[in-house]
Amino acid sequence: MTKEKKSLGEYFVDLGLITHEQLKKAIQEARQKGERLEQTLMRTGVAKEEVLLQCMAHYFNLPYVDLDTYLIDEEVLKLVPEDLARRHTLVPLFKIGNTLTIAMDNPLNIHALDEVKSKTKTEVEIALSTEKKIKRAIELRYGGKSRESPLDQFSFKGRGEPPGEEVEYRKTYDLQIKDSNVPMEGASVTQMFDLVMIQAIRDQASDIHFEPDEKELRVRFRIDGFLYEILTLPKAIHPALTSRIKIMAEMDIAETRLPQDGNFNVRMENRSFEIRVSTFPTIYGENVVLRLLDQTSPLLTLEELGFSDEMLQQYKQLLRKSNGMILVTGPTGSGKTTTLYASLNMINSLDKNIITIEDPVEYRLPLIRQTQVNPKAGITFATGLRSILRQDPDVIMVGEIRDLETSEIAIQASLTGHLVFSTLHTNNAPEAITRLLDIGVEPYLISSSLIGVLAQRLVRTICPQCKIPAPPDPGLLREVGDLVNSLKESPAFFQGKGCPFCKGSGYRGRIGIFELLLVNDRIRRLISEKASMEKIREVARETVGLRSFREDGLLKVLRGITTREEVDRVAYEFSI
Repeated sequence: MTKEKKSLGEYFVDLGLITHEQLKKAIQEARQKGERLEQTLMRTGVAKEEVLLQCMAHYFNLPYVDLDTYLIDEEVLKLVPEDLARRHTLVPLFKIGNTLTIAMDNPLNIHALDEVKSKTKTEVEIALSTEKKIKRAIELRYGGKSRESPLDQFSFKGRGEPPGEEVEYRKTYDLQIKDSNVPMEGASVTQMFDLVMIQAIRDQASDIHFEPDEKELRVRFRIDGFLYEILTLPKAIHPALTSRIKIMAEMDIAETRLPQDGNFNVRMENRSFEIRVSTFPTIYGENVVLRLLDQTSPLLTLEELGFSDEMLQQYKQLLRKSNGMILVTGPTGSGKTTTLYASLNMINSLDKNIITIEDPVEYRLPLIRQTQVNPKAGITFATGLRSILRQDPDVIMVGEIRDLETSEIAIQASLTGHLVFSTLHTNNAPEAITRLLDIGVEPYLISSSLIGVLAQRLVRTICPQCKIPAPPDPGLLREVGDLVNSLKESPAFFQGKGCPFCKGSGYRGRIGIFELLLVNDRIRRLISEKASMEKIREVARETVGLRSFREDGLLKVLRGITTREEVDRVAYEFSI
């Protein structure tokens, strides 16, 4: 038996665009006023016109077109008389063979279609667009006079906003915890999405992956750096679920061929999360990845990141300096931003002017002026940094050094009385110097500005719920050697046996392992001489006690924080 297609209103509810109560009220009001459902929803402000039309295009399996950016051929325009276009609110788009495609806002207006067919002697196909944009296109393309004065675009008094524009406020969605026991099989699209989000938050996932395959939709969570398959859903749910996410993130639901980015906020209990959305077209449909950023959890302090006592004191001494450049290095997802925020928080005070330029701004910090990179507006790391220097800063944080221009401006800032923080993608601390040289920075500029490099990785910590003693590892003790004397307590070996709390992995949470390179006079001379990375590492070990990733990680093994297998996975290439 064929399943009956849902009504348009029910489809809007399934997408989470409106509630059942709003639908019921809108249907009643539409009947009273003799207008279409979507017209009532737009007039009452329940939903935005463009979002509604994009959803309708998806429902009717029709294309959606943005007429503000669409160029119509003059010859095609001549096929449809202006009075017909105005009367039925439609505009011709293009003609292929004997088929004319028109844009309209009501795909059920059969009378309009018949009249266009009769007038043009062609077959007619439909694309959807908003009434506002169709009318604007008619005024522009047919050359009719706009009823508004040309000066109206400059006169906003009494209107609230400029014509044709809206002030955007990122909407916050409340996750319905009371529905968290609803089985997936009977859940609506909105309930299904809420269930996935609630579980991701409870599992402390950093990312949610919605991955379409040939016959199913796979949902995976990234927890502590690893992906876990959580559930599989029928492939048929994928279009509606993707549309739901796109609506929340105010993305174009009709565009499935190009990657898109967006964001929205969700709230659960007393916690608020910013959700960053990325879609990517694949042969089986759009892959959707959500990044979860907890806006209410307190930022980690330096003491909570995993520094040894000695290294923490050394790093804090760097932060107390009034000028110079400090680099934090590591691959994507290694915790560089968290370390930078913890560093800024430590020195943050009313007597300092701290300004950042980031891509993106991940967390809001009190008293700190944070700026987002925006290439469309001409704000890059380099241009933003130039402007920051005119804002009388004491401390500057540049999200990443990517090119020679940015690096030179950052270095000049550090040489003129500013403390500058930034990041690089390098495998270890000494390699940061090599990377700056490769970018094209002069050795004398590096040697005179750089005061320290902190390189880092993240290792998983043993699950506290299933942590059990493990047999001693004599080989590890031999490898660590005299470093064992730096421990305050006797070496202790532990492992996780696996439990539901850690999804059987034996690990829960992550902690940093670090290399801290302090730049002294001998290292400055080596930089000026373009010495090799190996030579810089050798001298740093002799003079400032540089400890490798692996050494720092193995000391955490001896303290029962992580395991040798985890350190081998993350820092094997840095063996001593």
